[in-house]
Amino acid sequence: SFADSSLLSERKRRERQERLNIVLWRQPLVTLQYFFLETLINLKEWTIKLWHRRSILVSFLLTLAVLTATYYIEGTHQQYVRYMEKKFFWCAYWVGLGILSSVGLGTGLHTFLLYLGPHIASVTLAAYECNSVNFPEPPYPDQIICPDEETTEGSISLWAIISKVRLEACMWGAGTAIGELPPYFMARAARLSGAEPDDEEYQEFEEMLEHAETAQ
Repeated sequence: SFADSSLLSERKRRERQERLNIVLWRQPLVTLQYFFLETLINLKEWTIKLWHRRSILVSFLLTLAVLTATYYIEGTHQQYVRYMEKKFFWCAYWVGLGILSSVGLGTGLHTFLLYLGPHIASVTLAAYECNSVNFPEPPYPDQIICPDEETTEGSISLWAIISKVRLEACMWGAGTAIGELPPYFMARAARLSGAEPDDEEYQEFEEMLEHAETAQ
């Protein structure tokens, strides 16, 4: 029994070492072979998942077709299409700035100080100067021009200013959250790829978690 256990441990150690040697700069052909095999397996799994959710897929494709037709067909609805298109790209712009703020581009670049902060400051200054937040659109937000309407002195409030910039702020915040996802998934993949299910210490750790009353 002891000899069998020693042989088993030695075989596991040898197999683990062989797996560690399967890297592109040492065994390029074997690595590429396993890469293509894994790609085919993933494609097969995704195809099966899509087939099981074919009703959702068909609904998505039909919705996409309707939206595409609505976008290209001329009619009175085009004014609403152009409005939604402008809002979409405006939101995408601020989401992109939020992602850049999380990524930092290796320099600690924070787009709040460069874009969102000055935008909020300009809207705030213009609101108190114009005593209104009903800036004509267009040219807002490219330019802030006081509206022609008569306003009561001192009628501007902090909540009105917050409501005016809430879309940009929320989209920027959503972008910062999205920017944190790639590092999370990379760290998760690194942890999963580094786990050795046949490692004795790893098995002991798993058993400890299973029998622990509160797994910290």
